[in-house]
Amino acid sequence: MWRNREIYRAAALAGFLVFSLSACSTSQGDGADQVTTDDEVAAETEQAEVVQLSFSPPADCTTLLPESAIAGLAAEGIELVKGPGSSSTEPIFVEGNTPEELVGGISCLYSVPGEEEAAVSILLSVAPVTEAARPGVINDLLAQNLNVGQSRDGALTYWIWGDDFNVPALHNNLYPDSWYSALLQPGGRAAYDKGVGLLEGMRQQTTR
Repeated sequence: MWRNREIYRAAALAGFLVFSLSACSTSQGDGADQVTTDDEVAAETEQAEVVQLSFSPPADCTTLLPESAIAGLAAEGIELVKGPGSSSTEPIFVEGNTPEELVGGISCLYSVPGEEEAAVSILLSVAPVTEAARPGVINDLLAQNLNVGQSRDGALTYWIWGDDFNVPALHNNLYPDSWYSALLQPGGRAAYDKGVGLLEGMRQQTTR
């Protein structure tokens, strides 16, 4: 089981194969139906503009996720076991703070109560990001050899699927004012997709 992100970094730097997906689609039809005016393009572009939201830090881990996400985890026997607002006074990592905690954020560990080293561990973190801290956060994420992309709402993304054995699934969204991450062990595509969904819930809970 992972104890901190250094385990992931070591595995990644050891030569973990990075997966990438690309997709393209084409459509064909009657030429008259495919004609698009400049005004229509402008209107579609305006509708697709990203809505700017402001980051509102959560009070603690109990307000980090929507009720639906909490209920979904509870159905799997997974609960908040460590982090601000939990019943535990122990730190997430005995070795030191998480990267998000180091920049003023919080980290929340979810697992089966009493089985933190069990088969499933989910670490969710969120932190405010200042203009001064942002370059350091980016450099740290790039140093992990993660895949780089962009979310639908304009965040920079740094991610890896991981696998069912040694490498956790990891997804980061970096906005101008905030940083979200989801780290799940074991990894793999299904775990990664769950992490992305939880991260979206975190974003919903912490913006206005």
